[in-house]
Amino acid sequence: MKIQDYLMETPVKMNEIIEASAELFSAVKKQEIKRIIITGSGTSYHSGAQVQQKMRELAGVSVEAYYPFLITKEILANDVAHTLVVGISQGGSSYSTYNAMKLAKDIGCRTASMAGVEDALVDEVADYILTVKCGEELAGAKTKGFYCTKLNLLLLALYIGQENGTINQNEFDKVIISLKNTADSFLAVYHSAEKWVTANIPDLKKAKEIRIVGPKELYGDVLEGALKLLETMRIPVTGYEFEEFIHGIYNAVNEDSTIIVLNPEKDSRVNKLINVLSDWTESIYTIGSNVEGIGDKNFVVTTGDNYFYNSFVYPIAIQLICAIVPTLRGVDPSIPKDPQFHKKLNSKRLVGEISF
Repeated sequence: MKIQDYLMETPVKMNEIIEASAELFSAVKKQEIKRIIITGSGTSYHSGAQVQQKMRELAGVSVEAYYPFLITKEILANDVAHTLVVGISQGGSSYSTYNAMKLAKDIGCRTASMAGVEDALVDEVADYILTVKCGEELAGAKTKGFYCTKLNLLLLALYIGQENGTINQNEFDKVIISLKNTADSFLAVYHSAEKWVTANIPDLKKAKEIRIVGPKELYGDVLEGALKLLETMRIPVTGYEFEEFIHGIYNAVNEDSTIIVLNPEKDSRVNKLINVLSDWTESIYTIGSNVEGIGDKNFVVTTGDNYFYNSFVYPIAIQLICAIVPTLRGVDPSIPKDPQFHKKLNSKRLVGEISF
Protein backbone atom coordinates (compact mmCIF):
# COMPACT_ATOMS: atom_id res chain seq x y z
CA MET A 1 0.00 0.00 0.00
CA LYS A 2 1.03 3.58 -0.63
CA ILE A 3 1.25 6.41 1.89
CA GLN A 4 -2.00 7.82 0.43
CA ASP A 5 -3.83 4.59 1.27
CA TYR A 6 -2.74 4.72 4.90
CA LEU A 7 -3.70 8.38 5.17
CA MET A 8 -7.18 7.64 3.85
CA GLU A 9 -7.58 4.88 6.46
CA THR A 10 -6.75 7.30 9.27
CA PRO A 11 -10.21 8.71 10.14
CA VAL A 12 -11.77 5.24 10.33
CA LYS A 13 -9.00 4.09 12.68
CA MET A 14 -9.34 7.24 14.77
CA ASN A 15 -13.03 6.59 15.35
CA GLU A 16 -12.33 2.96 16.20
CA ILE A 17 -9.70 4.02 18.75
CA ILE A 18 -12.12 6.47 20.36
CA GLU A 19 -14.85 3.82 20.60
CA ALA A 20 -12.48 1.31 22.25
CA SER A 21 -10.80 3.80 24.56
CA ALA A 22 -12.87 3.26 27.71
CA GLU A 23 -11.78 -0.37 27.95
CA LEU A 24 -8.18 0.30 26.89
CA PHE A 25 -7.55 2.85 29.63
CA SER A 26 -9.78 1.34 32.33
CA ALA A 27 -6.91 -0.03 34.43
CA VAL A 28 -4.22 2.60 34.01
CA LYS A 29 -6.54 5.53 34.80
CA LYS A 30 -7.15 4.15 38.31
CA GLN A 31 -3.49 4.47 39.27
CA GLU A 32 -2.35 7.47 41.29
CA ILE A 33 -0.34 9.16 38.55
CA LYS A 34 1.24 12.55 39.16
CA ARG A 35 3.76 12.57 36.33
CA ILE A 36 3.77 11.16 32.81
CA ILE A 37 6.98 10.81 30.82
CA ILE A 38 6.64 10.00 27.13
CA THR A 39 9.60 8.55 25.26
CA GLY A 40 10.19 7.40 21.72
CA SER A 41 12.27 8.13 18.64
CA GLY A 42 11.39 9.97 15.44
CA THR A 43 7.66 9.96 14.73
CA SER A 44 6.99 8.46 18.16
CA TYR A 45 8.78 11.32 19.92
CA HIS A 46 7.06 13.91 17.76
CA SER A 47 3.68 12.48 18.77
CA GLY A 48 4.47 13.10 22.41
CA ALA A 49 6.07 16.48 21.81
CA GLN A 50 2.98 17.65 19.95
CA VAL A 51 0.37 16.66 22.54
CA GLN A 52 2.24 17.05 25.84
CA GLN A 53 0.81 20.48 26.68
CA LYS A 54 -2.77 19.44 25.92
CA MET A 55 -2.20 16.29 28.00
CA ARG A 56 -1.15 18.47 30.94
CA GLU A 57 -4.38 20.42 30.62
CA LEU A 58 -6.55 17.31 30.35
CA ALA A 59 -4.87 15.14 32.99
CA GLY A 60 -3.87 17.88 35.43
CA VAL A 61 -0.45 16.29 35.95
CA SER A 62 3.09 16.93 34.74
CA VAL A 63 3.71 15.57 31.23
CA GLU A 64 7.13 15.56 29.57
CA ALA A 65 8.35 14.15 26.26
CA TYR A 66 11.94 12.95 25.86
CA TYR A 67 13.99 11.06 23.31
CA PRO A 68 15.07 7.70 24.80
CA PHE A 69 18.72 8.72 24.91
CA LEU A 70 17.78 11.53 27.32
CA ILE A 71 16.11 9.22 29.84
CA THR A 72 18.37 8.84 32.89
CA LYS A 73 17.90 7.86 36.53
CA GLU A 74 18.16 11.52 37.43
CA ILE A 75 15.36 12.48 35.01
CA LEU A 76 13.17 9.77 36.48
CA ALA A 77 14.10 10.22 40.14
CA ASN A 78 11.27 12.57 41.14
CA ASP A 79 8.44 10.57 42.80
CA VAL A 80 8.98 7.31 40.89
CA ALA A 81 6.04 5.61 42.61
CA HIS A 82 3.64 8.02 40.93
CA THR A 83 5.42 8.32 37.58
CA LEU A 84 4.11 6.63 34.44
CA VAL A 85 6.66 6.20 31.64
CA VAL A 86 4.97 5.69 28.27
CA GLY A 87 7.21 4.09 25.66
CA ILE A 88 6.11 4.64 22.06
CA SER A 89 7.35 2.61 19.12
CA GLN A 90 5.40 2.62 15.86
CA GLY A 91 6.67 -0.83 14.92
CA GLY A 92 7.05 -1.87 18.54
CA SER A 93 10.65 -3.04 18.08
CA SER A 94 12.84 -0.11 19.12
CA TYR A 95 15.67 -1.17 21.41
CA SER A 96 16.29 2.41 22.57
CA THR A 97 12.69 2.82 23.72
CA TYR A 98 12.72 -0.63 25.33
CA ASN A 99 15.90 0.23 27.26
CA ALA A 100 14.48 3.54 28.49
CA MET A 101 11.34 1.76 29.72
CA LYS A 102 13.38 -0.96 31.40
CA LEU A 103 15.46 1.63 33.23
CA ALA A 104 12.26 3.29 34.44
CA LYS A 105 10.75 0.00 35.56
CA ASP A 106 13.92 -1.06 37.37
CA ILE A 107 13.90 2.06 39.56
CA GLY A 108 10.21 1.77 40.45
CA CYS A 109 8.25 3.72 37.83
CA ARG A 110 5.11 2.33 36.27
CA THR A 111 5.47 1.71 32.55
CA ALA A 112 3.07 1.63 29.62
CA SER A 113 3.68 0.73 26.00
CA MET A 114 2.09 2.26 22.93
CA ALA A 115 3.05 0.23 19.90
CA GLY A 116 1.24 0.07 16.59
CA VAL A 117 1.31 -3.75 16.65
CA GLU A 118 0.40 -6.54 19.05
CA ASP A 119 3.05 -8.55 20.95
CA ALA A 120 5.66 -5.83 20.55
CA LEU A 121 9.12 -5.76 22.10
CA VAL A 122 8.16 -2.74 24.21
CA ASP A 123 5.15 -4.64 25.60
CA GLU A 124 7.55 -7.02 27.37
CA VAL A 125 8.57 -4.33 29.87
CA ALA A 126 5.16 -2.64 30.22
CA ASP A 127 2.82 -2.75 33.20
CA TYR A 128 0.06 -1.49 30.91
CA ILE A 129 -0.16 -2.43 27.23
CA LEU A 130 -1.94 0.46 25.49
CA THR A 131 -1.65 -0.68 21.88
CA VAL A 132 -2.33 1.98 19.24
CA LYS A 133 -4.80 0.02 17.13
CA CYS A 134 -4.21 1.79 13.85
CA GLY A 135 -3.75 -1.39 11.83
CA GLU A 136 -0.81 -2.44 9.73
CA GLU A 137 1.37 0.27 8.19
CA LEU A 138 4.17 -1.16 6.11
CA ALA A 139 5.32 2.10 4.51
CA GLY A 140 8.67 3.21 5.88
CA ALA A 141 7.42 6.76 6.35
CA LYS A 142 4.64 6.43 8.94
CA THR A 143 1.61 8.74 8.69
CA LYS A 144 -1.48 6.93 9.99
CA GLY A 145 0.46 5.84 13.05
CA PHE A 146 1.40 9.43 13.86
CA TYR A 147 -2.21 10.58 14.07
CA CYS A 148 -3.39 7.51 15.94
CA THR A 149 -0.57 7.75 18.48
CA LYS A 150 -1.37 11.39 19.18
CA LEU A 151 -4.99 10.39 19.65
CA ASN A 152 -4.09 7.51 21.99
CA LEU A 153 -1.99 9.85 24.14
CA LEU A 154 -4.74 12.46 24.32
CA LEU A 155 -7.27 9.82 25.33
CA LEU A 156 -4.93 8.50 28.02
CA ALA A 157 -4.74 12.00 29.51
CA LEU A 158 -8.48 12.50 29.10
CA TYR A 159 -9.35 9.37 31.08
CA ILE A 160 -6.80 10.17 33.79
CA GLY A 161 -8.24 13.68 34.05
CA GLN A 162 -11.76 12.32 34.33
CA GLU A 163 -10.68 9.89 37.04
CA ASN A 164 -8.81 12.43 39.16
CA GLY A 165 -11.40 15.20 38.74
CA THR A 166 -9.39 17.56 36.56
CA ILE A 167 -12.26 17.58 34.08
CA ASN A 168 -15.95 16.87 34.64
CA GLN A 169 -18.23 14.66 32.56
CA ASN A 170 -19.49 17.54 30.44
CA GLU A 171 -15.93 18.59 29.58
CA PHE A 172 -15.01 14.96 28.90
CA ASP A 173 -17.92 14.58 26.48
CA LYS A 174 -17.02 17.81 24.66
CA VAL A 175 -13.47 16.56 24.03
CA ILE A 176 -14.74 13.25 22.68
CA ILE A 177 -17.15 15.05 20.35
CA SER A 178 -14.38 17.38 19.18
CA LEU A 179 -12.08 14.43 18.44
CA LYS A 180 -14.83 12.63 16.50
CA ASN A 181 -15.63 15.79 14.51
CA THR A 182 -11.94 16.16 13.73
CA ALA A 183 -11.78 12.59 12.41
CA ASP A 184 -14.87 13.26 10.30
CA SER A 185 -13.19 16.36 8.78
CA PHE A 186 -10.00 14.55 7.85
CA LEU A 187 -10.83 13.34 4.34
CA ALA A 188 -12.23 16.68 3.18
CA VAL A 189 -8.90 18.31 4.04
CA TYR A 190 -7.06 15.37 2.48
CA HIS A 191 -8.78 15.81 -0.90
CA SER A 192 -8.25 19.58 -0.89
CA ALA A 193 -4.59 19.11 0.01
CA GLU A 194 -4.15 16.55 -2.76
CA LYS A 195 -5.33 19.11 -5.33
CA TRP A 196 -3.03 21.75 -3.85
CA VAL A 197 0.03 19.50 -4.00
CA THR A 198 -0.78 18.46 -7.56
CA ALA A 199 -1.04 22.10 -8.63
CA ASN A 200 2.41 22.82 -7.18
CA ILE A 201 4.24 19.73 -8.46
CA PRO A 202 6.38 21.58 -11.05
CA ASP A 203 8.10 23.67 -8.36
CA LEU A 204 8.01 21.19 -5.49
CA LYS A 205 9.82 18.47 -7.43
CA LYS A 206 12.74 20.88 -8.02
CA ALA A 207 13.19 21.62 -4.29
CA LYS A 208 16.81 21.48 -3.13
CA GLU A 209 16.29 22.11 0.59
CA ILE A 210 13.22 22.81 2.71
CA ARG A 211 12.48 24.70 5.94
CA ILE A 212 9.19 24.31 7.80
CA VAL A 213 8.11 27.09 10.17
CA GLY A 214 5.15 26.92 12.55
CA PRO A 215 3.78 28.16 15.88
CA LYS A 216 4.62 26.58 19.22
CA GLU A 217 1.17 24.93 19.32
CA LEU A 218 2.13 22.85 16.29
CA TYR A 219 5.82 22.33 17.07
CA GLY A 220 5.61 18.54 17.19
CA ASP A 221 3.78 18.58 13.88
CA VAL A 222 6.47 20.84 12.41
CA LEU A 223 9.17 18.38 13.50
CA GLU A 224 7.21 15.46 12.07
CA GLY A 225 6.63 17.23 8.77
CA ALA A 226 10.36 17.90 8.48
CA LEU A 227 11.19 14.26 9.24
CA LYS A 228 8.71 12.94 6.68
CA LEU A 229 9.99 15.28 3.95
CA LEU A 230 13.58 14.35 4.74
CA GLU A 231 12.78 10.61 4.65
CA THR A 232 10.92 10.78 1.35
CA MET A 233 12.37 13.71 -0.62
CA ARG A 234 15.90 12.80 0.57
CA ILE A 235 17.14 16.36 0.63
CA PRO A 236 18.08 18.58 3.61
CA VAL A 237 14.93 19.50 5.58
CA THR A 238 14.60 21.24 8.94
CA GLY A 239 11.65 22.38 11.05
CA TYR A 240 11.49 25.34 13.44
CA GLU A 241 9.08 27.06 15.77
CA PHE A 242 8.42 30.61 14.54
CA GLU A 243 10.33 32.45 17.29
CA GLU A 244 13.35 30.20 16.86
CA PHE A 245 13.33 30.69 13.10
CA ILE A 246 13.44 34.48 13.34
CA HIS A 247 16.30 34.30 15.86
CA GLY A 248 18.88 33.35 13.27
CA ILE A 249 17.72 30.53 11.02
CA TYR A 250 16.46 33.01 8.44
CA ASN A 251 20.10 33.77 7.58
CA ALA A 252 20.34 30.49 5.66
CA VAL A 253 17.44 31.31 3.29
CA ASN A 254 18.45 31.91 -0.33
CA GLU A 255 17.12 31.46 -3.86
CA ASP A 256 17.41 27.67 -3.52
CA SER A 257 15.29 27.56 -0.35
CA THR A 258 11.76 26.20 -0.19
CA ILE A 259 9.82 27.47 2.82
CA ILE A 260 6.58 25.95 4.17
CA VAL A 261 4.83 28.12 6.76
CA LEU A 262 2.02 26.88 9.03
CA ASN A 263 -0.18 29.78 10.13
CA PRO A 264 -3.38 28.69 11.89
CA GLU A 265 -3.74 31.79 14.06
CA LYS A 266 -3.56 34.66 11.54
CA ASP A 267 -0.42 36.05 13.17
CA SER A 268 0.41 39.32 11.40
CA ARG A 269 4.12 38.71 12.00
CA VAL A 270 3.92 35.60 9.83
CA ASN A 271 2.78 37.66 6.87
CA LYS A 272 5.60 40.12 7.54
CA LEU A 273 8.07 37.22 7.57
CA ILE A 274 6.71 35.94 4.26
CA ASN A 275 7.05 39.39 2.72
CA VAL A 276 10.69 39.63 3.82
CA LEU A 277 11.58 36.10 2.70
CA SER A 278 9.90 36.68 -0.67
CA ASP A 279 12.80 38.95 -1.55
CA TRP A 280 15.13 35.97 -1.21
CA THR A 281 13.13 33.04 -2.59
CA GLU A 282 10.02 32.54 -4.70
CA SER A 283 9.31 29.12 -3.19
CA ILE A 284 7.23 30.00 -0.15
CA TYR A 285 4.14 27.93 0.64
CA THR A 286 1.65 28.87 3.34
CA ILE A 287 -0.82 26.54 5.04
CA GLY A 288 -3.48 28.26 7.12
CA SER A 289 -7.08 29.37 7.53
CA ASN A 290 -6.16 32.97 6.72
CA VAL A 291 -3.20 33.18 4.39
CA GLU A 292 -1.56 35.76 2.23
CA GLY A 293 1.07 35.26 -0.43
CA ILE A 294 1.37 33.96 -3.95
CA GLY A 295 -1.74 32.38 -5.54
CA ASP A 296 -1.55 28.59 -5.74
CA LYS A 297 1.25 28.45 -3.20
CA ASN A 298 -1.36 29.00 -0.44
CA PHE A 299 -3.30 26.07 0.97
CA VAL A 300 -6.37 27.34 2.78
CA VAL A 301 -7.44 25.01 5.58
CA THR A 302 -11.08 25.24 6.61
CA THR A 303 -11.19 26.93 10.00
CA GLY A 304 -11.43 24.52 12.90
CA ASP A 305 -10.75 26.95 15.73
CA ASN A 306 -9.57 24.36 18.23
CA TYR A 307 -6.35 22.59 19.09
CA PHE A 308 -7.54 19.09 18.17
CA TYR A 309 -8.62 20.07 14.67
CA ASN A 310 -5.46 22.03 13.92
CA SER A 311 -3.11 19.33 15.15
CA PHE A 312 -4.83 16.62 13.14
CA VAL A 313 -5.30 18.42 9.81
CA TYR A 314 -2.28 20.71 9.41
CA PRO A 315 0.19 17.85 8.75
CA ILE A 316 -1.92 16.39 5.91
CA ALA A 317 -0.70 18.66 3.10
CA ILE A 318 2.97 18.09 3.96
CA GLN A 319 2.46 14.33 4.16
CA LEU A 320 0.86 14.39 0.72
CA ILE A 321 3.91 16.18 -0.65
CA CYS A 322 5.86 13.22 0.73
CA ALA A 323 3.52 10.75 -0.93
CA ILE A 324 3.25 12.38 -4.37
CA VAL A 325 6.37 14.39 -5.21
CA PRO A 326 9.23 11.90 -4.52
CA THR A 327 7.91 9.48 -7.16
CA LEU A 328 8.49 12.22 -9.74
CA ARG A 329 12.09 12.41 -8.53
CA GLY A 330 12.61 8.65 -8.97
CA VAL A 331 12.09 7.73 -5.30
CA ASP A 332 9.50 5.32 -3.89
CA PRO A 333 8.56 7.13 -0.65
CA SER A 334 7.06 3.99 0.90
CA ILE A 335 10.37 2.09 0.86
CA PRO A 336 13.38 3.11 3.01
CA LYS A 337 16.60 3.81 1.15
CA ASP A 338 18.10 0.72 2.77
CA PRO A 339 15.46 -1.81 3.97
CA GLN A 340 18.22 -3.66 5.88
CA PHE A 341 19.44 -0.57 7.72
CA HIS A 342 18.08 -1.47 11.18
CA LYS A 343 19.43 -5.01 10.87
CA LYS A 344 22.88 -3.61 10.06
CA LEU A 345 22.72 -1.15 12.97
CA ASN A 346 20.97 -3.57 15.37
CA SER A 347 18.61 -0.74 16.33
CA LYS A 348 15.36 -2.72 16.22
CA ARG A 349 14.35 -6.27 16.97
CA LEU A 350 13.36 -7.80 13.67
CA VAL A 351 10.71 -10.46 13.14
CA GLY A 352 11.97 -13.86 14.23
CA GLU A 353 14.64 -12.56 16.59
CA ILE A 354 14.62 -13.72 20.20
CA SER A 355 14.22 -11.15 22.96
CA PHE A 356 17.20 -10.55 25.17
